[in-house]
Amino acid sequence: MPLSAAAFNLRRYGRCSSVDRHDFAQWVLPVQGELAFELEGRSARLDRWQGAFVTPTARHAQSARDQDRFLIVDCPATLLDDDTLQRLDRQPVLALPAPVRAMAERVGAGMPAQVAAATVARELPVLLHAFSLAGSATRLQAVCAQIDAAPGQPWPVARIAAQVGVSGSRVHALFARAFGLSPLAWLSACRLRWARGQLANGDLPIAAIAQHAGYSEQSALTRALRREWGMTPADYRRCHRQ
Repeated sequence: MPLSAAAFNLRRYGRCSSVDRHDFAQWVLPVQGELAFELEGRSARLDRWQGAFVTPTARHAQSARDQDRFLIVDCPATLLDDDTLQRLDRQPVLALPAPVRAMAERVGAGMPAQVAAATVARELPVLLHAFSLAGSATRLQAVCAQIDAAPGQPWPVARIAAQVGVSGSRVHALFARAFGLSPLAWLSACRLRWARGQLANGDLPIAAIAQHAGYSEQSALTRALRREWGMTPADYRRCHRQ
């Protein structure tokens, strides 16, 4: 199956969408902002650090603010080997490797109305390699999913390294190579993502959200959110409930 059978689309989504399904595989890669994503009954929050893979015929829906934008890669499943397809089907929410984030930024620059076929042919192999068995982030995807599922738990580097089956110094090197981040920086991104989801959709007080996310105090959450998103928790909650 030639690479030309794939397509790159840059999209914006509104606050709600109908349930969709299709007979091709699809990657969802945030370029700006974030996406509340539903995949076969599973909820996830996608941002520049975390994307998703949709297997053929899987039901999915999404919502976002009007200014947020996303690179959607439609890909024939035959471009992926059976092992890769099965792994992505088991774990569809994905920590995005640094080369994939850079690719999404390149393609999304200027929000072109149509992504040229030459760009698809050049950039798609980056994506296919990143999630193949040889991809630098492949062995870290399981522990990244564990952290994302319970970011408020204690996650010292020693625990992360034990989950991967390597030493503390080795896990630092693996995260740096795969994501351009330290393990604790990845943990911080997961904690802030979880807190944003609670602010947008939950009813917990901000102080309780900070505590459950693993922050030492509410002011630590406020500093992190202001640094990454330019707003306070109260502002973020208000913005996502208008």
